Amino acid sequence: MMECMVLEAFNEPLALRERPIPAPGDDEVVIKVGACGICGTDLKVWSGSHPAIGNLPQVLGHEVAGEVVEIGKSVDKGLLGKHAVIYFYLSCGVCPYCRSGREILCTQLKGQIGFNRDGGYAEYVKTPADSLFLIPPDLAFEKAAIITDAIATPYRAITAKAKIQPGQTMAVMGAGGLGLHAVQIARALGATVFAMDVNEKALTLAEKVGAENVFLVTDEDPLKEILELTGGEGFDVVMDFVGKPSMELLGLNLLKVAGKFVAVGYTPADSFRVQSMKLVSRELEIYGSRSCGRKDLKETIELVSSGKVKPVVAEFHPLRDANIALRKLEQGDLIGRSVLVPGKKD
Repeated sequence: MMECMVLEAFNEPLALRERPIPAPGDDEVVIKVGACGICGTDLKVWSGSHPAIGNLPQVLGHEVAGEVVEIGKSVDKGLLGKHAVIYFYLSCGVCPYCRSGREILCTQLKGQIGFNRDGGYAEYVKTPADSLFLIPPDLAFEKAAIITDAIATPYRAITAKAKIQPGQTMAVMGAGGLGLHAVQIARALGATVFAMDVNEKALTLAEKVGAENVFLVTDEDPLKEILELTGGEGFDVVMDFVGKPSMELLGLNLLKVAGKFVAVGYTPADSFRVQSMKLVSRELEIYGSRSCGRKDLKETIELVSSGKVKPVVAEFHPLRDANIALRKLEQGDLIGRSVLVPGKKD
């Protein structure tokens, strides 16, 4: 038997339950969970506002790292004992989107770990073997778990959408779990990076991980002051991890002519608005960027393994404290990522 934290009713605390350890199908493996990241998207799943949520009960958790402890009869025996993270989109691999590296848009998606397939808020989780991405044995599970989203998501946004170049300037709006890694990734690619947030502690950490300049966003319009920091030019790229209309408008106004705005953060109820004249006359480029593809995840693992990007994990919680960790994230009391560690004592 294993322990898991189960979503049984939306907006209600997760329930601690005991379940049988899952058995792998022919092409599946079972992972003993070493760590599972807690993501803002988990709050959307918990509230029932995410479109990918399956039928309840559901075990959350899509940022999973652990050890392969059991394999199906069609799986290479060499995977036993390997350390790995899970690519949580169970994509088909053959549709046009999969073939072009956009597995997140797979037309024959078999499910998503932690959304409509049981995830990593548990001691064990099963997944198709082809969703495994091996990690170095010396990379701690607590750090590796958040690679699959908190680091790979901004990596794809920066490399595939913004296509940041050495010497360019980039503004990171929202120095949270994704934004702090975006700062590091853009710096590693040779960009000059500014960070903006409403939280001074987040900005202090952004400076620590490499932001050349930071700006505290208050209720007053900060546009003029931020532009002055850039010499009045604005930014080549604005990367938005907040997804709120006021921040989107600010970000669009901070762009240089022909600048790129990349939306990564989102809120289900809000609409994205842009003045069409400004969009056309300044030839602005606006992108939406969702999670990562398999190639992006592989490259992100290599980037972290090289030491060029360091996972920012603020807190470690026992599995049974999942509700505490979710509440802290919901209330904005967390800077960086929070990770559940099965087996960790209170």
